[in-house]
Amino acid sequence: MSTKKNLWIIEDMEDLQPIYQSILEEEKYDLRFFTTFDEFKNAYSVNKEPADLIVADIFLDDGHFFQLLNESDLTLNTPFLVISGSDEYETMCNAFEADAIDFILKPFNKNEIRAKIEKHLHRIDEIAQETSKSLEALNLDLTQFTNKEIKIIESFNMQEDKTLHRNDIVKVIWKNIAIHPNTLDVHIYNLRKKLKLSNYSIKAIGNGLFKFIEL
Repeated sequence: MSTKKNLWIIEDMEDLQPIYQSILEEEKYDLRFFTTFDEFKNAYSVNKEPADLIVADIFLDDGHFFQLLNESDLTLNTPFLVISGSDEYETMCNAFEADAIDFILKPFNKNEIRAKIEKHLHRIDEIAQETSKSLEALNLDLTQFTNKEIKIIESFNMQEDKTLHRNDIVKVIWKNIAIHPNTLDVHIYNLRKKLKLSNYSIKAIGNGLFKFIEL
């Protein structure tokens, strides 16, 4: 029996909720709706098992989705696609710069949004399986690492040469949140101490680059 996928939909037009429900089969999806960013943020902050995918309208009653995300202290680690009635070039660029995995124009085609959601969820599952295999190969006790530390390890091991620039690590872990320059260094320092117990480390190789190595 297949497991339902959790879809969180941020949409201030409540009359669209039954349309989403008619498009996305109840047998496949658990849908959760939010009409404001604040409502979504509060739920995301406390939920230990958030959505598999987020569908977000850009222009909400309480503000612009990306602006609100930037101003909040929320670290959004869940893939998201955005929907907007604006087809302006700047709007689309802002969406992809914020790491949206897709952009859908309103009024949307029902078959298009369903097909795109299914495609992205399938790809998310593939990436999760690839990541799981790469971590298993390292034979680490993941209970000793924080979620952010695990994501850093995953990021290195998804690269063929196991090398990342510090800016790429920051983007993966903290997305669009501005952090103090020393924040990453503290995480790397603590992670090195834990990795050393398993004969691994993260080495600075110059020009802002780090490499995951075996000791």
